[in-house]
Amino acid sequence: MSSSVASLPSSTSVIPATARIGVIGSGRRICTVIENIRRHAPGVTVVALCDPDTAARERARECLGAPDAADCADAAGLCAREDVDWVFIGSWNCHHADHAVAAFAAGKHVFCEKPLALSLDDAARMHAAWRASGRLFALGLVLRYSPLYRMARRLIDEGRIGRLLSFEFNETLGFNHGGYIHGNWRRFTKNAGSHLLEKCCHDIDIALWLSGDLPARVASFGGCTFFTPENAFHQTRIGPSPEGKAAFESWVDPNRENPFTAEKDIVDHQVALLEFGGGIRATFHTHCMAAIPERRFYLLGSEGTLRLDAYTGRIELRRVGWDDPVEIIEPITIDGHAGADDPMARELAECMAGFRPPSAGFQEGLNSLVVCEAIDNAMRERRVLDLAPFWARVRTLG
Repeated sequence: MSSSVASLPSSTSVIPATARIGVIGSGRRICTVIENIRRHAPGVTVVALCDPDTAARERARECLGAPDAADCADAAGLCAREDVDWVFIGSWNCHHADHAVAAFAAGKHVFCEKPLALSLDDAARMHAAWRASGRLFALGLVLRYSPLYRMARRLIDEGRIGRLLSFEFNETLGFNHGGYIHGNWRRFTKNAGSHLLEKCCHDIDIALWLSGDLPARVASFGGCTFFTPENAFHQTRIGPSPEGKAAFESWVDPNRENPFTAEKDIVDHQVALLEFGGGIRATFHTHCMAAIPERRFYLLGSEGTLRLDAYTGRIELRRVGWDDPVEIIEPITIDGHAGADDPMARELAECMAGFRPPSAGFQEGLNSLVVCEAIDNAMRERRVLDLAPFWARVRTLG
């Protein structure tokens, strides 16, 4: 496959990509991404799988239409295969750096699920391997592809709200979603990184994109005050679902633990304050136990206000004035990622066919990693944290 960019096909045509994929970590999310890609580019095939879970490999073969995909004992063996063009990394976050480095060293293009890595040291290793390889790198920051956020960015760029002054944003999760996180492998930072990095790196990335700036100082507070043993009675209080599933445990995960009693070291809620280099200020709130889940941005400018709601698919815009009406824009139908899954799949297929570069890659992943790490450090250290040393480290990557 050539990495040069050619003329894009029409938005409804089949994309003539013939890439052969090797999958490391064949969980449901990475399989969904590949399934969506193959709807736009049926010539994309899965030729190899690497996952220690036999059941996960078999599910992947079935859902990806790849009954003959080879089993690989380890990531190095998969990356070494001559019939693999792209390596798709869906492994635990703690393995992203090692798996990406192995793929680049073998001369493969890489798609990696978010987050980029768990530390700046790991990101530096990935960056060096990527630059040396000359290959493409795409990162699964799926909200970058959402028509909702792309429309918001366009409205800001067009000056519809004037100069952005401040904003608030959030990601509050339904109680079963929160229970899922606190009962599976993501409950340990050694596996997934912090809750902010693992779950909210999307939201941080969108905040950086919409603001067009990087934070200079951050502060944060958080903890785990709900998913604790003394609150397990809430499962009985709520009772089982109509399908007979226990409250807080309705999401499918065959290896889950009870979210109230499982050992863990992540927070179940966190708030953050961000001050950007250009003077914009913002607040962020995440919580794992909401009865009314939200993923919302509320942006205030010198000439107007924008409110974005990923759960309703609606943008509200009003200019500052006496009689200006509220303009309603609805660029998406509601789904789990603000309408972004299908556009991401199509653009990745176009990327595989040589028609475009990735829309989200190393730099976007690195910036969100830096900000998440700084916010978490500020929370742990109970102080306002200056990001200048972090950005200085980023600049050394070149």
